[in-house]
Amino acid sequence: MKNIIELKNISAGYHKTEILKNIGLDIRRGSFTGIIGRNGAGKSTLLKVICGLLKPFSGTAVLNGKNINSYSKKEFALTTAFMPQNVDTSMPFSVESFVMFGRYPYMNAFKIPSKKDYEAVAEVMETAGIMDLRKRNICELSGGEKQRVLIAQTIAQGTEILIFDEPASHLDIGSQSDIMRLLRILNEKHNKTIVVTLHDLNAAGEFCDTLVLMDSGKIKNTGSPQEVLNYKDIEEVYKTTVIVKTNPISNKPYVIPVTKKSED
Repeated sequence: MKNIIELKNISAGYHKTEILKNIGLDIRRGSFTGIIGRNGAGKSTLLKVICGLLKPFSGTAVLNGKNINSYSKKEFALTTAFMPQNVDTSMPFSVESFVMFGRYPYMNAFKIPSKKDYEAVAEVMETAGIMDLRKRNICELSGGEKQRVLIAQTIAQGTEILIFDEPASHLDIGSQSDIMRLLRILNEKHNKTIVVTLHDLNAAGEFCDTLVLMDSGKIKNTGSPQEVLNYKDIEEVYKTTVIVKTNPISNKPYVIPVTKKSED
């Protein structure tokens, strides 16, 4: 099956207030899809529909040919892992223990990790580059380190689909690049289907192979970074003047905001 996720005529929101308006979207198996748009465009709401956390007012959300809302919690957890924007990291767990929480779909009723769980967590921490942090208290880590731990916990779930809501927000440029490179490794070398919301248009253009540009609860454009990051659509959605250039090394588009000089 080419498309792993299919959204058909989705309208959804909260307390009878419509946020998503007749959304149609196909996400290819093995793709790295970035969802972009201004604050309030509906990006996080869209992820909640995809994850079965929000039942749409109308339309159908399909995962692997099956209605998302017909999955049991455990069945869905074995298929899709989701990292929301805000995760509580205030409890004094070790990094290893925190990552182990991602193995909950595989544990028995007593939630006692098996040898296989420990092996999976060790492999995930190695992939995420946090093995040296495994005994550290998560409360003591930097923002970039915490994000790696959160991503490792998500990976530990062992699912084909990984969904992240703003995984690199509030991080410095180095930490942001580290996080995005990790996601690309998961996509290219571990055959994971990645869906991620991003505010940074240049990171989206550099790392994602498919972009979905949202505006006021609708999809404005979808396609390759070259197709979506065009100055006309970006200016219309973000209400600002931009120049779109091509990165001479990666040949990916990058967006430069332009401040017009005020007239005397």
